Amino acid sequence: MNASSQKTYDVVIVGAGPAGSVLGYMLAGKGIDVLIIEKQKLPRYKACGGGLTAKAIEILPFDISGVIEAYTYSAEICINDSPVFYKTLPCPAISMVMRDRFDHFLAEKAVAQGASLMDGTAFNSLSGIPGNLVIETTKGTFNTRLLVGADGVNSRISELLGLRIRRKTMIALEGEVYFKTIDALNSFRQKICFDFGVIPKGYGWIFPKADHLSVGVLTTLKKAGHLKQHFYSYLKTKRLYSNTETRYLKGHRIPYNPDKKNIYANEKGLVVGDATGFTDPVTGEGIYYAIKEALIASDIIHKAVQADITHLNEYTADLNKEFFKEMTCAARFANVLYNCPALSHKILEAHGTKLGEYHLDIISGRQTYGELYKKLFNLPGFFSMLKKTFFSLPNRSIK
Repeated sequence: MNASSQKTYDVVIVGAGPAGSVLGYMLAGKGIDVLIIEKQKLPRYKACGGGLTAKAIEILPFDISGVIEAYTYSAEICINDSPVFYKTLPCPAISMVMRDRFDHFLAEKAVAQGASLMDGTAFNSLSGIPGNLVIETTKGTFNTRLLVGADGVNSRISELLGLRIRRKTMIALEGEVYFKTIDALNSFRQKICFDFGVIPKGYGWIFPKADHLSVGVLTTLKKAGHLKQHFYSYLKTKRLYSNTETRYLKGHRIPYNPDKKNIYANEKGLVVGDATGFTDPVTGEGIYYAIKEALIASDIIHKAVQADITHLNEYTADLNKEFFKEMTCAARFANVLYNCPALSHKILEAHGTKLGEYHLDIISGRQTYGELYKKLFNLPGFFSMLKKTFFSLPNRSIK
């Protein structure tokens, strides 16, 4: 895992999260000389719910079953602790990982494929010209043809590359909740819980792991001054306060709704993962998008290294083609859900079963937000939904 400071690389990737490590794996497999730099020593704790959707696992280029903590087969949606949706599936709805083990596993797969990794190494500065860049780190200076920023929501690399990236951010607070007796975990096993009404313009979640629960609250509010208060109130609501210990309680920002005018690449390099701003605006899930971006970037970088670095300019158009229409439809759902809570809660109370099933289809990859939007938010469908929500007889659902 050591690299010589005299070496010139085809690509240097800053950040060993899912996007950076999967990209390193793909590039090394194409014969590209790649170095991954990670500022923290691996494995390291990462604040994250750690839920992998079926569509994320499906596009990974290798098996990850060895680091899956738990499989969940049931999903529950509550409003003010009152269930409006519950369903058990024959296949896992979401597979659970701890990000320290998962990210370390991905980095090791990249190394096994031929990538170099330097963890515990901070990026300091960038200089040089396109095709001949100089990277200064706390462990030496390196030359590279291209630089990739996989350094998260507050990406410094995007700024140094001169990229224009605007997006909104959600704020989340997540902790690992351990029971005083392991048997108390049994009632939460194999089930994911989403709770609305526990925090303004957001939701709470409970994800089971092998020996504890990952619990968090998320809000789209620009400022959330009482996030800890909402977190502990949520624990009390779910009867998880008096018999548990919370560890690693950490806040983090989640990007969403990237601007269509964003530029994600130039002749010096590109960005992947949270640095682009593409995540699910309804749930805040970003691992699927990180992996997908890495796969797209690997093909473009391969062409750039083999032929001409101007091929990197294709990356922005490819990301927008892949994601932007879907993100636009998802953002419309998120806008109703979080900015119109009185309306969205009434809709969920009236049609939670159907909407919950729709969203499980999206998580699994069987349906897109775009397809759901066409079903529900064409003009006749929207007014039909409102009519059934406020004026229908009990137990009627969306057709």
